[in-house]
Amino acid sequence: MTVAQLIEKLRELPGEAVVLLEIEAGLARVAGVNFEKSAAAGLPDEVILFTDAEE
Repeated sequence: MTVAQLIEKLRELPGEAVVLLEIEAGLARVAGVNFEKSAAAGLPDEVILFTDAEE
């Protein structure tokens, strides 16, 4: 999924909805987003969603 596809999907949802990420133990709230620039030519940049470590 690309950032554009994710944004399009999120636009369909209520603005006050909580974003969850499926993890091994169940579901966890997304706590933040990191952008990682690709170090190798030809590979895409990445956006990484991460959860709160306390969940």
